[in-house]
Amino acid sequence: MHGVPAPRPRTPSPDRHVPNLVLPKSGSKTLAARPPTKRPSVNNLSKKTGAAQGTTSGSEPPRKASLASRGSSTTSYEGTQTSAASVASASTAITSDSAESAQAYRKTSAALREQIAKAKAAKRAAAQAVSSSGNKVPTAVEAPLVPTDTSFDFGLSNDPFNQHRDDKSQAKVLKSRLESARTSGRLNIAAMGLKEIPAEVLNMYNLEFIGQPGSAWAESVDLTRFVAADNELEMISDSVFPDVDPQELAEDEDSPGNIFAGLETLDLHGNILVTLPMGLRRLSLLTSLNLSLNRLSNSCLEVICQITSLKDLKLAGNLLYGPLDPCFSKLVNLEILDLHGNNLSSLPANFGDLSRLRILNLSENSFEELPFDLLAALPLAELVARKNQLSGTLIQDTVDTLTTLQTLDVSSNQLVNICSPGRTVAMPGLHQLCVSVNRLQGLPDMSGWTSLVTLAADENTINAIPEGFTTLEQLRSVDFSSNDIRVVPAEIGRMENLVNLRLSGNPLREKKFSSISTEEMKSILAQRLEPPPEEIEQQPEPASSGDQDAYMAGHGAPTTNPAEDDDSRSDMDDFATPPTSAPASPARSRSQTATWPVKSGGVLDRSNTQSSSLHPVICSKLAASHKIYEVQLHHNLFTALPESLTFFAATLTALSLAHNQLVGESYLGGASGSEDLDLPALKELNLAHNHITGLGPLVAHLRAPQLQKLDVSFNRLAALPQAEGTRLRDAFPALTVLLASNNHLADLDPEAIRGLAVVDAANNDIAHLNPRIGLLGAGGGGGSSSGSGSGGGAALERLDVTGNRFRVPRWNVLERGTEATLRWLRGRVPVAEMAGWKGEGGDGDRDEF
Repeated sequence: MHGVPAPRPRTPSPDRHVPNLVLPKSGSKTLAARPPTKRPSVNNLSKKTGAAQGTTSGSEPPRKASLASRGSSTTSYEGTQTSAASVASASTAITSDSAESAQAYRKTSAALREQIAKAKAAKRAAAQAVSSSGNKVPTAVEAPLVPTDTSFDFGLSNDPFNQHRDDKSQAKVLKSRLESARTSGRLNIAAMGLKEIPAEVLNMYNLEFIGQPGSAWAESVDLTRFVAADNELEMISDSVFPDVDPQELAEDEDSPGNIFAGLETLDLHGNILVTLPMGLRRLSLLTSLNLSLNRLSNSCLEVICQITSLKDLKLAGNLLYGPLDPCFSKLVNLEILDLHGNNLSSLPANFGDLSRLRILNLSENSFEELPFDLLAALPLAELVARKNQLSGTLIQDTVDTLTTLQTLDVSSNQLVNICSPGRTVAMPGLHQLCVSVNRLQGLPDMSGWTSLVTLAADENTINAIPEGFTTLEQLRSVDFSSNDIRVVPAEIGRMENLVNLRLSGNPLREKKFSSISTEEMKSILAQRLEPPPEEIEQQPEPASSGDQDAYMAGHGAPTTNPAEDDDSRSDMDDFATPPTSAPASPARSRSQTATWPVKSGGVLDRSNTQSSSLHPVICSKLAASHKIYEVQLHHNLFTALPESLTFFAATLTALSLAHNQLVGESYLGGASGSEDLDLPALKELNLAHNHITGLGPLVAHLRAPQLQKLDVSFNRLAALPQAEGTRLRDAFPALTVLLASNNHLADLDPEAIRGLAVVDAANNDIAHLNPRIGLLGAGGGGGSSSGSGSGGGAALERLDVTGNRFRVPRWNVLERGTEATLRWLRGRVPVAEMAGWKGEGGDGDRDEF
């Protein structure tokens, strides 16, 4: 501080931190005077450091360090000199800092060495523990996940979903399922990789298993459903299904018994079965058998055909070949038969013995023709025969009608015609027809297929829209794509329910029809149609005038004014009449001018005549000269049942007033609402497609003791008469058929339909199905539990409640038919009522679902 000041550096730089200067290995040649008071501290520092390091170099290394330190601290800027006081002060500061740094370094090094020593000791202890264990192998450290250019390993195990079970886990799953099956009666061991039926299954009812914790003997029930699908079963031992009479097994106390004797459903599909145990024929309660997707040949049919209780049989995807074995005729209770995916070529001549068959699937076989003369006699609702070798004409000329058929699928064949040209086959219940991918040149007259909803006829050679196509009111979806159609009839514009019509891939004259939507097409076509003729008001006239002349004209009698019989004259004819001519008769509608011919069989057809009444004079003359058995008044303007029908009361057996304007509950009873209509011989009455909201007037004012069939479908009925004395069977004791589909029924009371054999309540608003309806089946349908006096009546044989709001029973129950639905309902009836029903003659069957 008191010496010569150092020159100012040329460039600014931070002050140098002296302790961070690097010490040179050799001492500096320029040394300052050594302060005697600071030397002991330096020597002591050097000695402590050397002792800590364990060296024997004496004082030489500390001396070098001290010289270096001194040299470094006394080195000044080039060309300068420092005073003695300045040197002494700097040397004192440096010596103090060096002592503190060395002491901190010693502590840090010692702590690090201590940690290293502890880590080595722990490693040696771990190695000794592994070597002493002997059998234990250290787990290798997994390699890190390294992505590549083409893929990435996510580090998942070989069994991320825990599906590869070992023997212990498999046994645990099987044990759990057996415990559940003992109380539910349903055993499912599907998809477990089994090669044989486990012994645990056969012993599941042994006392040693039932006595285990969690099992109770009182809760055990017989097996009714057994599913062993999707395994690897090649053969089933005879010990699983012993070929012994169940009665003999029950009498033999030493025999293990047959746990499958009560089976109602057996599912073995998706295995590799080549044979079947003969003991299957002993399953007298079996109703459903699924053996699809196995390797069964024709020899297995010998066993299957002895299970006469079967209602549902599936043999799809097996090795059946050639003509179907005639032994199938023994399965008289069969309702569903699935034979698709085999190599069958024909059906046996006695196939018609399957009098209950409803669903038949013959697709993907080798059939060249189908015996519709046999199939027409069966109650078939669904026939599927796609992907066969059918050719020529599908339906033989001997068949005129297929009454019950609802679904027909013959796609992917080589058919040329559905029936012979110029002929048609009536299929009034047909809902779906699929004839795609054939060689059809045309379709027959479809006007009789009134229930058709879906038609698929793509990829054929059809050259025109079939006749009667535009009259199908229920048709919604049609596919005519990839055919030879050129002209689209304008009448399609009036098909209100048609929502999808595909015409792509046809050589249409108007190409736009192949690309626009169906609604746009209908709009264009509707503009080309002539507007419907306006109604001409009917003018009152004496009873002795036009109507009597029209009646006489219909029977060949001469008339005084022939112009009245000409329906084609224009509205301007009145103005063209010369003044000197006789005055022309007033204009009248067709219902007054047309004749009333009577067809063979006593049928009076006044349908589609825009009539709103029946003239009593004409009716009286017709009744005097003819016996009228049937009157057709459908598609007219009637708002009530005409009173003139009483002229035909003695002989009239069938009456149709469908598609009229019957509204509310004013369609019967006359102007006063209390007039009765007596039709003592009437057996069939059709009031479908009106706006009726109740059947009270029908029960109160129609006297038809012989009425057997009543059709009130497509109305607005909210309920059926339920009060005692006002039910349908009270008014019509012979009534057995009630068709009430497509209404607004919210409930179906058992007493309202008691004694009826056929009830169609499909497509209503029924939210809950009363279980007591099940008691109306065989053995319980005749009587009346409430004493209503409805008579004996028939047992309920056919019940259709599909398309309603209720969730139970489910569709898989309803699709099995009426008997299965009634059985399901009986299973929900209280025990006391079931006992009474059985006492009246019920069959006492058990619920199979």
